[in-house]
Parts: sequence; structure tokens; C-alpha cells
Amino acid sequence: MTVPRSWSFLVVEGTRQYGGNDGYNDSPTETYRYDSDVANHLQVAKGDLAIIRTRNHVKGVAVIEQIIPGEGQKERLRCPICSATNIKRRAKLQPAWRCKNQHVFDEPERQQDTVSTYEAHYANTFRSGGASLSLDDLHRAVIRPSDQMSIKEIDLSRLEKAFMAVPSLRPLLIGYAKRLSPEPECNSADEGVGTIIEARRIVLREIAIRRGQVQFRNRLVARYGVRCQISGCAFPGLLEAAHIKPYARSSDNSVRNGLLLRSDLHTLFDLGFLLINPDTLKVTIDVRLRECGYDDFHDAGLFVNGTTGPDRNTLRDRWQFFEGTTPEK
Repeated sequence: MTVPRSWSFLVVEGTRQYGGNDGYNDSPTETYRYDSDVANHLQVAKGDLAIIRTRNHVKGVAVIEQIIPGEGQKERLRCPICSATNIKRRAKLQPAWRCKNQHVFDEPERQQDTVSTYEAHYANTFRSGGASLSLDDLHRAVIRPSDQMSIKEIDLSRLEKAFMAVPSLRPLLIGYAKRLSPEPECNSADEGVGTIIEARRIVLREIAIRRGQVQFRNRLVARYGVRCQISGCAFPGLLEAAHIKPYARSSDNSVRNGLLLRSDLHTLFDLGFLLINPDTLKVTIDVRLRECGYDDFHDAGLFVNGTTGPDRNTLRDRWQFFEGTTPEK
């Protein structure tokens, strides 16, 4: 799976001139245009989340549906004295232009360069509601701040409170968390675990370096016996204690928050490819796994060994979180 990233896209409404070029023809609620001169231009990808902002406010949030590459001509404005492209028009002073080297001049040199162009399209996923996101909050979420970058990578977990407070934005954040996948290192500079995204990252890292919690596992074995509650596997070395609600968010090691699963089923459960219906206690397997040796487990009943089984409300929270990720048919 591709690990999604999140970005801040700067759009400038109206006429703009910046960095020695005339800018881009943005349609902020539909399309963001940029080229190979822009930092991070090769990092932005389909499925990434973008926060669209101006210099004064946040316009909205979207998930990138498609990126269309191309090639085009870009008019670059240069200082006629030193050829610098870092030039600015002066509103009230004459000569009207000045470069970073303090040369002043009436008109810049105009040069046509060939550049790679990109269009990020997101019209179908764009959501307003950005008023809940302040520019100060957005700035604090930037991973590598730079005033000179129009595309900045952000740590979305730092904005979770604002996203969750707005009904139109909440599904975008939850969808982003669903699409996270295991990675060797986490991009976040914040080690906090109080958010959905940070908790999800921790769960995913745990998949790669599975460390069973002995007492938690022993309690589950005492409740359900030495067998996987889905496959029936009775080999102790393959059985793992799975948290229904991630321990990073709940600190709950009770048997009501646990399942005893074969190691591969534990991984699929953590990733949301395997779900348990909270009402029927039947297993749902992602349709993409049905031909990979897991078809027999779909619609199987969860073994509870004569007990009441796991907490239904906790299962329901997980079912609702991953709803739509694991098709039932």
C-alpha cells in the first residue's frame, strides 16, 4: 500500500507575481496547478490529503483524485542587471522593480522556459469548512516550515481536533487514517498518542515488530482456550493477543477489549481487512483477500468458548470506523 501524505497548498486569488513568475491559474475548489520549479512537486500523489489555503484563510480540504502531468512554457522574470529571479514589484517607488541583490530597474527581462507541469484534481472530494482551521494551527502542523514553499507537508494529527469538530471534514480525516499503512519510520515530529492518526501509526508500527503483552495474552487464553477465535488454530506460537480498541488510545488490557487470533489474522484485523460484526459476531473478510486463502473465514462465527465474548460497543466502534473499507459482498 502507498502511504498517504497531507499537504498545505497555497493559492493566491486574483493577480499575483511571485518569485520571478506570473503564477498559476488556480481553481481552488477543483484544481491546483504547479510545476517542476515548486518544492515537493514530485512528492504529491493521488490519495494524498490537501488543505487549500490563501495567505489570509483556509478555503477547504480535499483528497487528490488525479494528478495530470504535462509540459509547458513558463515566463520567468529576471533582473536585467544580475539575472536574479527573486524580484519584486514596488507599489509606490520608482524604478518599479527591485531584485534580491538590491538592483532597481523599470522593467524585468522576460524569459520563456520549458517546465514540467502538474494539475492536482480534487473537485469531487473538496469540502469547505476550513474556517475551523486557523492559519496559525496550519503553520504549527507543517513538518518542515519554510515561508518560500507553496506546497508544504503537514502532520495531520496536529489538526485532528479541528477536523473532528466539523462534520464535513471528519470523514476526510478518518479516511486518511484508514489509508495509512506500515512504514519503517513515522514522518511525524510529534510523539504524542492522543489522536486517531498517531494511534493508528503506532498500531501499524506494532504490526512490523509484534511484541505480545504476556499478561493480556494469558487472560485471553484463560477465557477462550489455546485456539484462534476465527481459524481454530491451536498452535501456541502463532496465537497473538489483539486489541479491539488500540491500547495506545485506551490503555485497556481487559479481556473485553481483546481477541485471541492467529498472527496473520491479527495483522489483517489491525489493518481493517478483517472485521467482526458487533451484532452477529460473524467475520467479514475484505473481498480482495477472498482468493488468497481466507475465503473460508468470511461469514464464520467468532468462537467465544461459552462466554459473552468481547465488548460489543468496542466492536461497533471499530466496525463503524472501517465501514466501507471491507466489502461484505
